[in-house]
Amino acid sequence: MKRKTKGFSIRTKILLPASALIILIGVILGVSSYRRISDGLVGMGIEEATMAAKIAAKVIDGDALEKISVGDEGTQEYNALLESMRDIQQDCGIAFLYTLYTDGNKVYYSVDTDTTSNQSAIGEEFETPYSELSGVFGGDYYVQDYIDHTDDGYLISAYMPIQNSSGSIISILGCDYDAAPVSKRLSDTLSQIIWITVISLAASLIILSIVIGQITKSLRAVDGKIYELVNNEGDLTQKLDVSANDETGLIAENVNSLLEYIRGIMLNIFHNSENLSSSSKTIAESLANAGDSISSVSSTMEEMSAAMEETSASLNQITGEVAQIYTTIESISADAQEGNNASIDTCKKAADIYRKAADDQKSAKARAEELALAMNEKIEQSKAVNEITTLTENILNITSQTNLLSLNASIEAARAGESGRGFAVVASEIGKLAMDSADAATQIQKVSNEVIASVDELSNKAAELLVFVEQTAMGGYEKLLETSESYRKDVDDMSGMMQNFAGECENIKERIDYIRQSVSDVNSAVEESAKGITVVTDTAVTLTGSVNDIGAEAANSSDIADGLLNEVNKFKL
Repeated sequence: MKRKTKGFSIRTKILLPASALIILIGVILGVSSYRRISDGLVGMGIEEATMAAKIAAKVIDGDALEKISVGDEGTQEYNALLESMRDIQQDCGIAFLYTLYTDGNKVYYSVDTDTTSNQSAIGEEFETPYSELSGVFGGDYYVQDYIDHTDDGYLISAYMPIQNSSGSIISILGCDYDAAPVSKRLSDTLSQIIWITVISLAASLIILSIVIGQITKSLRAVDGKIYELVNNEGDLTQKLDVSANDETGLIAENVNSLLEYIRGIMLNIFHNSENLSSSSKTIAESLANAGDSISSVSSTMEEMSAAMEETSASLNQITGEVAQIYTTIESISADAQEGNNASIDTCKKAADIYRKAADDQKSAKARAEELALAMNEKIEQSKAVNEITTLTENILNITSQTNLLSLNASIEAARAGESGRGFAVVASEIGKLAMDSADAATQIQKVSNEVIASVDELSNKAAELLVFVEQTAMGGYEKLLETSESYRKDVDDMSGMMQNFAGECENIKERIDYIRQSVSDVNSAVEESAKGITVVTDTAVTLTGSVNDIGAEAANSSDIADGLLNEVNKFKL
């Protein structure tokens, strides 16, 4: 019994995608055509809007517009500008025409040609912010590149700067071009494209249906012949007999070639099935031996994996120790560097001490020399005290003579009697004065002797002081200079040693870092090897199972080969 198709027929399978493709192509072509026409019409509308705005901007009197201010509605100048702008609006097909000015923050209406109650007064705020129109106020112009669908209709807005006679921009012109004709042409064009697309799609589908019907008719004829061939109980020696000269005849020839090819394949399957059965038995035996070998390899790999894990643990411990050593070396290196810096500072301080000691020695020596000279001068001057002794001796001599004179006067006064009494009193007073002078001179002589003794002692002490300054103090400075120089040399030597020590620490740190990196690389390699061994072990286990499976499949293949022989024997070859 001839079977019917369970799913869609070839006619349906060809017709549905082909129809969808034709519809898609039609829609794409229609949309593409509409977009091109739309871009052209919109571009033409934009050009017309730009031209109308430029013409209006040139016609408007900038000087007159500059004089218009808030509250000038109804004045002669305002009405003249309004009438001229309305004439331009009517001649150029402009829907709305108006001028705008700004205070730098907002935009305001100036002259609005709207004839309805919605006409904007001078100074009324414009809905577009200044930031969007700042370029136009700066001298550029702006035109929309699309048609704006508003409550007032289809519009294309353009903004142009308006200049006065001196070339300054005093305002901008707003021009809303009426794009209703362009929109209507776009709508008519869309309707035409839709009708043309629908008609073309319908015609294409009808023609496609007729062509597919002719193809399926020939295929049904070939299908009938193949059905007769299939129901002849596996007789591969039969052939299709189709006399058509189109593709169905070519299909019949190819089917006959296929039958001949299948017949050769069945003969090869017959002979190869016998060989496959014998080979499958041999493979099963070899795989059984291979399974035992793979099991041994798997055990060895497991032992190697354990050894690698122990090696990795040891390397991790070594890495930790090396890291600790590296940290210690870094600390020693930092301390050495700090010691080097400190020795450099100490060396500088020792040099400063040496220079200061030398300067102080020079200053002290000069000061000691000045002091010695001054003390010698003062001591020499103090020797003038010796003259006091001479003077006191003179005073004592004078006092002795005065006493003698007083005594003589007293004697003469006594001789004179009553008349010499006054003279006797004077002589007595002179005698007392001479005695007082003698006492004072004696006291002065005693003090001057003490002063002379003190000056002599001071002179001796000053000499000792000069000797002390010359020998002890200056010698101390010499010792300080020698000590400072020795200290500076020792610090220089220590600084060199610290620099060498710091350099050696850096070399050790680099070597430790290299060792640490090497240990890390070896550890990584060991870990990778351990992972590889684990993978190999798992692979060996898997391979053992696979070998067992292959052995089972080989046995199954032997059974399949026997089954193929039975099936091939059903055909007539």
